[in-house]
Amino acid sequence: MALVRRIARPLLAAPFIFEGVRTALHPEREIDVYPQAFDAADAALAKTSAPGFVDARTLIRATGVAAAGAGFLYATNRAPRAAAVALLATTSVGWAGRKKIWELRGEELMNEAQAILTDAGLLGGVLLAVVDHDGRPSLGYRANKFIERSQKNAAAKQRELEKKAGKLEKKAKDSIDSAQKQVQKQLDAQRA
Repeated sequence: MALVRRIARPLLAAPFIFEGVRTALHPEREIDVYPQAFDAADAALAKTSAPGFVDARTLIRATGVAAAGAGFLYATNRAPRAAAVALLATTSVGWAGRKKIWELRGEELMNEAQAILTDAGLLGGVLLAVVDHDGRPSLGYRANKFIERSQKNAAAKQRELEKKAGKLEKKAKDSIDSAQKQVQKQLDAQRA
């Protein structure tokens, strides 16, 4: 499976890296889809305490850089699950929003539908990548196993302590019995 992952990860990451770089270099592609939404985002950012250089174009570029970086991390097998989550978060919304299928007819509609299905397939691959454990268990599984081991260790320690307590109780009882016998002997010796 390691060989398959070595080949598949760069292949799956390549379109995301390409789109990320393309978005970082040409953010107007995204802005042209819904210019009113980006104008509203710019107006909202202007009212906040964000620095003056932060606008919708800068945010789109940053998203593109993040997508390209996450694609590179995934392709090189560095934090692949986290990179896959970042790819899913940074690209799914952009790709879905860029499609103007409602405005198309005929052959253009078929081409756009095919592109949408291709993008959906890539996102499906990324979803699989998010849950791919690569032979290493997930954090949740490791946490559950840690809890189980801790509970078993605690139960074993409790049994050990109960056993020691039982021995100490027996010793204490024997000591008390021995002391009572000595006291009884001394009382019997004083009466006689």
